Amino acid sequence: MTNHTRSSHLSLAALLLAGLPAACMSDPLAGTNLPDDAGQVFEAGTNDAPISTGGTGAIGGKTSTAGPSGGTTSATGGTVSTATVTNFTVLEVPDREVDILFMIDNSPSMDPKQTRLAANFPNMINVLQQIPDGYGGASLPDVHIGVISSDMGAGSEGIGVNCRRVLGDRGLLYGNDPNNPLASVAPNADPDQGGHPDPNGCGLHSGQRWISDIANPNGTGRIKNYDGNIQDVFACLAKSVGTGGCGFEHQLQSLRVALNADYPNNPQDPANSINPENIGFVRPKGYLAIVLVTDEDDCSADPNDGVNDSMFLQNRNPITETASLRCAARGHVCNGQPIPGYSDPSIGYQPPNSLPLPNIGFSTAFTNCAPKDQPNPATGQTDYHYLPLIRVQDMIDSINVIAPWAVDSNGNYVYDSNGNHVSVPKTPDQILVSGIIGWPSSGDVVNYQIGIDTTSLPAPQNTYWDYMPICSIPSIQSADGNIYKAYGGLRLKKFLDAFQKTYTTGPGQNTFSLCDDDFTTAMTQIGAATAMVLKPACVQYLLMDTDSTTSGIQPNCQVTERIACDTPGMANCLPTGYEDSPRPECIDPTTGLPLDPANPRTGNVPDSARPCWYLLYDKENVTGCPDAPNGQRISVLRPTGTTAPAGTLLALSCLTCPTSNPGCSLVSP
Repeated sequence: MTNHTRSSHLSLAALLLAGLPAACMSDPLAGTNLPDDAGQVFEAGTNDAPISTGGTGAIGGKTSTAGPSGGTTSATGGTVSTATVTNFTVLEVPDREVDILFMIDNSPSMDPKQTRLAANFPNMINVLQQIPDGYGGASLPDVHIGVISSDMGAGSEGIGVNCRRVLGDRGLLYGNDPNNPLASVAPNADPDQGGHPDPNGCGLHSGQRWISDIANPNGTGRIKNYDGNIQDVFACLAKSVGTGGCGFEHQLQSLRVALNADYPNNPQDPANSINPENIGFVRPKGYLAIVLVTDEDDCSADPNDGVNDSMFLQNRNPITETASLRCAARGHVCNGQPIPGYSDPSIGYQPPNSLPLPNIGFSTAFTNCAPKDQPNPATGQTDYHYLPLIRVQDMIDSINVIAPWAVDSNGNYVYDSNGNHVSVPKTPDQILVSGIIGWPSSGDVVNYQIGIDTTSLPAPQNTYWDYMPICSIPSIQSADGNIYKAYGGLRLKKFLDAFQKTYTTGPGQNTFSLCDDDFTTAMTQIGAATAMVLKPACVQYLLMDTDSTTSGIQPNCQVTERIACDTPGMANCLPTGYEDSPRPECIDPTTGLPLDPANPRTGNVPDSARPCWYLLYDKENVTGCPDAPNGQRISVLRPTGTTAPAGTLLALSCLTCPTSNPGCSLVSP
């Protein structure tokens, strides 16, 4: 349970100036019932031996090597080929709530990228529509789909035309809001106040800030807050962000401001001041899928010019550098050092006397560069002069502590004994993050360069020192006449890597290159990653066979059933919003052995021995696990006539095999 105490409400600017520190952090698994022997290495070959418990992951979990030198010692003295204890969570009964947030860069160069995103959104929807519905069919899950821009302004003063609005769109979800013109597509939205009017409000019903499309609980049709089809509504919102946003893109700051809306705990508190319009978009029990679409790296900085190194106010005459270079020089290091020629930001970029290449002041392999996210090596301190951009790790931490208000089964908010809202932290397995960003295409070798891009428009930008693009497609042009380009997103890649999932075949792809101008593959795979976590109880790991003499894989797992509850932190309802119940493995009384996964005779297990868990092979294309090893899934056998509620999870801790040794099993001494 996360109850935040706040003596008074800060203004939007004050909260943003504070960088949205991850106050009120809590362990998302705090209070979870764990066995007394958690953390021990166990002896293989015994079904009731203790197994280390730890992190969770919908597809990827946390693993630890079991036993000395990577092997485990069996009860009979044998050893196992290298095996690991893997802790992960899977769905037993899908809770079909998915909240999908698109952060779409709205700087002037994004026109052709937004068009491609809108055109390929149907590929993502098509995949989501194939997700099993739990009743033998498949349909779109219960979705919220929202859109925000990258515009958070540039410091505490307006700059130029595109950065004239302090705090920009401030992470507001784009929608049909007739009462607040900012980031609104309502017909009456005033463009001078941040509005993007559309004659039909993009199809959203009046007052709606995001797309909502959920199954009717009575089983007849769907409840929608829009007219027309979902693809057209999204395409309109995606294009409505426009290309008039600030060129100092704050992609990550916009994202965390949008998702960490100021949730007042006490209903009697004054109205919250950060994006109250966004409250309700993120639901407490559902999955959160984040998709970044941007052609520049993140330039998120504190809006207070006194603590952002005044990086947005250095207007030298004549101008000698672009906004992209200002951000890159402050946010990147190459070869472990700050960008050469930028030792004094107040002076700006100083090229070497002898250029290494025509119009190039600095060049090194792109792989030699990384985000500048560590303290100043000269002082060991984190100071605003050395790190004027907000640390990427701070952004990651903020996303990991998202905690929307708890609601009960009737949709009513839940309060504690003091009358405060109860909030439910998202667990790591509930957060999926993908990005279509400036990153080298597979197999491409590119350089990190500071130079003069003679193709840049309008003049005289083609004479300024710039952070050079890693790719360009001259045949494609944006509305401002510039050719299609993408700039290396080192900060964005670090953010994406923090949320990368692990499959049996290795790390899952969640970074897609904007250098590939066809978004078909990216959007299809992003949809597939979301669909995968909603399939019931598929096990993507190679489970170790602890008894090679018995037919089928005989896994060694501890299984805990987690059933959603309405009062997190109260009675048996844990702060995570679940009641935990350990489940034994199902045993066939006719054989005294676990059920055969290839032919589980569940009817042999009496109700008195249920609920219990068993492994089965299910390669059915839609409702099964065709992509899992052997089509394997873990299922809980429940007493006759009973079912688990939607959203029930299974937390597992199992011995697993490395992908390099898929046949690992007990080895004779």
